[in-house]
Amino acid sequence: MNKSKCPRCGVELGNFLYADACPNCCYELEHNIKPLISAPANKPQKEKAWPIRLFLRVVRFVES
Repeated sequence: MNKSKCPRCGVELGNFLYADACPNCCYELEHNIKPLISAPANKPQKEKAWPIRLFLRVVRFVES
């Protein structure tokens, strides 16, 4: 939720409504800060589902 006034100095945020800090007093606005979420790790050797493996075997058999 974004607040229209800075909780510390009471200045109207106006165009800075979604800012991380108040432009007047540089107070960090906790309600606008999102927690950082790390991306899930990619598995290079991810096992494919059985229908895909079956299809690839059929393709290899037909091409040979």
